[in-house]
Amino acid sequence: MSAEIGTEKAHSCYRKLLQATIQCASQFDSTVYVTGPVGNTDWLQGLPVKPQAEGNLGERMLACFEDGVVVLFGGDSPVISVDYIAAALHALTTHDLVLGPTEDGGYLLIGMNSPYPELFKDIPWSTNEVSQQTLRVATQLNLQTKCLDVVWDVDNKRDYERWLNIQHHESSPKTL
Repeated sequence: MSAEIGTEKAHSCYRKLLQATIQCASQFDSTVYVTGPVGNTDWLQGLPVKPQAEGNLGERMLACFEDGVVVLFGGDSPVISVDYIAAALHALTTHDLVLGPTEDGGYLLIGMNSPYPELFKDIPWSTNEVSQQTLRVATQLNLQTKCLDVVWDVDNKRDYERWLNIQHHESSPKTL
């Protein structure tokens, strides 16, 4: 996204999205997985931090589940909420797998009661086939799967402009 809108705008957007995500995560027993140095930890709102594993996105996510994570979600959606995360946790009381699919064919959230490494192998990451391929593997594994409401995330200039529009409306003075 930074190639389309510039590094400064992309970083500003990501910081705001991450801040909102951390605020939601702080309502649960959460750990933040990061790449690179953390630096100032004020933004973590007291949540513990661990380094992400090496490897592609699937390998890094699988490592989180092998570390004991039950629900994993990204920090790039303006619509992540405490209720959305709670719905995922609730779904895991009766399902093996829960996905929070995104409009672009990926997913924002994935949850499972125990790791299923096959869900992270041979997935075409960062494509519009991620959710579909993950669900196909889940079916092959006979997993009881629950899909949450489809949401959107900020991955490109069009998503950024959509996010800006929401920011503008939320900050506009309200009239009665």
